Amino acid sequence: MLTTNTTSNLPLTIKTQPLTKKQNLSECRICGAPAQYANFGAISCSSCKMFFKRTANIEQKTFKCNFGDNCEIKRDNHHMCTSCRLKKCFQYGMSTDKFRPPRPKKSKTKSLVKVEPRYQLEKLSILNSLEPDHSLLTTSQWTLLSNLYNTFDESQLLILGKSLVDTHNSSQPINVTYERLVENYLLSIYEATGRYLRLNDDICKLSFSDRSILLRNAADNVSCMAGAFIAHHFGLFSLDSFLKIMAAMFDKRGISLTLWTMKFINPDIIIYKIALSLFALSKTIYLYSPDISIDSSNSSTLFHIQNKYAEVTWKYLIYRYGWYEAVKHFHNIIYWLVALTTSITHIQTFSTHVYNIDSLVELTELTLILDDVEETIETK
Repeated sequence: MLTTNTTSNLPLTIKTQPLTKKQNLSECRICGAPAQYANFGAISCSSCKMFFKRTANIEQKTFKCNFGDNCEIKRDNHHMCTSCRLKKCFQYGMSTDKFRPPRPKKSKTKSLVKVEPRYQLEKLSILNSLEPDHSLLTTSQWTLLSNLYNTFDESQLLILGKSLVDTHNSSQPINVTYERLVENYLLSIYEATGRYLRLNDDICKLSFSDRSILLRNAADNVSCMAGAFIAHHFGLFSLDSFLKIMAAMFDKRGISLTLWTMKFINPDIIIYKIALSLFALSKTIYLYSPDISIDSSNSSTLFHIQNKYAEVTWKYLIYRYGWYEAVKHFHNIIYWLVALTTSITHIQTFSTHVYNIDSLVELTELTLILDDVEETIETK
């Protein structure tokens, strides 16, 4: 966990236990999570077992994939696309024939009571109107778009963002309690950033030296972008309680730069997540990192990935908004990068942020190294 004390300016600390891919004898055929038992015809984890049990008998056309049925189902994103997850369950042999018959009801005299569903926080989602148009995007590009969307998981940030708003609005919040909420919010930003870096396939496939150079830059960009986007979505800087605590941690100039950056944010969650990946691979801020040689990474490899992301971004913008509006949105993304660069150079002067980025990068490097070693052993 990350912990912080605003008054004493103690640094946040990140878990140092590395992640590993396999800790059980087998893994879920659907999402890759650890699994030991066959459920309904396929080795699967308890989450996918319950998912199949809940959805398998529902008419299939009820579910709709926003990316042309090309979603890649993984352990950390399996909740994002019901359609593709259920399709994969059937592909790997899960069958409703193996469901146990329901127990006979003891009584039919009880009246039916309408039960309201439990309130759930609305998750940012892709517009239901999004349909694959292969005249613009190829199948592989729709798959890439889906993967980029699913790689960054903002669910915990949304929960904490709403909690910050609700706590502020419920009378006068207790300072210590609200300060702790802000700390947990910042913690979640760093944790979500770490998960993104470990799940982005293009980053994972880089050479060790290129990855080492890229990770710090990517961690800075992604964490600052994520914080700005969620703050913009919930209007957190309009809350006196939140603004006061953040100003104490990052001073007034840091706040003003962040607010300026937020002017260029597009509320379209897909644009945000594509821009996130573009910025993660940006080398702009290397100029402000004296310990990193600008020419020490394989620029052609990074440019190839950036071009791939930029093409997907442009085609999606044309599809979603039309050519004229696409030009304005792409122009805005460039401005966002420039504003973000200015903002990060100031945030890098704060030891708390630097310490946490260092810890995040160290944990990510260790995790990816262990994954590389494990993959090498498996191939022998």
